[in-house]
Amino acid sequence: MRLILILIFFSIVSFTCYSQGLSDYEDIIYLDAEYKTTEPNLEELKIMNLSSFWLNNPTERRLGFIGKNYLRLHIKFLSIIKNPSDPLEYLVYGKSMVNDNICEFQGTIRIKESYYFISEDYPSGNKGILAGEYKFFENQASSHAGIFTGRFTTNWYKDESGQLAYNDLWSVSAMYNNNQFAGTWTEYGSDKHLIANWGDSRIPLSGDLDVGTSEFRPADKYASNGWIIFLIANGGTPDKMDIEGARKTENRQWWK
Repeated sequence: MRLILILIFFSIVSFTCYSQGLSDYEDIIYLDAEYKTTEPNLEELKIMNLSSFWLNNPTERRLGFIGKNYLRLHIKFLSIIKNPSDPLEYLVYGKSMVNDNICEFQGTIRIKESYYFISEDYPSGNKGILAGEYKFFENQASSHAGIFTGRFTTNWYKDESGQLAYNDLWSVSAMYNNNQFAGTWTEYGSDKHLIANWGDSRIPLSGDLDVGTSEFRPADKYASNGWIIFLIANGGTPDKMDIEGARKTENRQWWK
């Protein structure tokens, strides 16, 4: 009887620990239904190369802002290499752009937690969320350069072959999002921090910037903060500018 009680106790404790997983990231996790984390799988991640989770995903539509007025921020990862000395750390090279100011950056993505989860919509238990921290240093020789730091979450699933893949299975969902990065940007030589958030398809903690229902749409009152071309290209403004021209500008490869 005592053994049974002990087993029940540890079972409850174990479930409680799992259900509390990712508590430090709940504010940047957006799923269509309530979820419960089940088993952690950091050990599983150590033997895999997850670079493709953040680099050139087929459904990548990265959107971001910086500052309290939601000035548009562009972020592009160009190279991500798994650190051979640390299986949970990735070395990152990329570029940022605000207005026409482009800066190279390099730094790290570090995975701190990862769990499988279940929900009413997804009871199979083959989906999960990983989370961690990032720090990117822009080239100090560039104009208006600084440091990005913060937290992130990435949704994944286990495919039929048993491999973990970037979760774009929900890309048709109105609230689809992935790779939610939330933090600050601090200019070199300054102690003033600006909010700097970005993500795939949606932006975390975006306040009243995002007024879209079926997909991301910036509020008209912020259009002049770098979002006008985006609005025209996506049919969200009556501006007479050529829509095709706007789409061409919106889709240009500014990082090259």
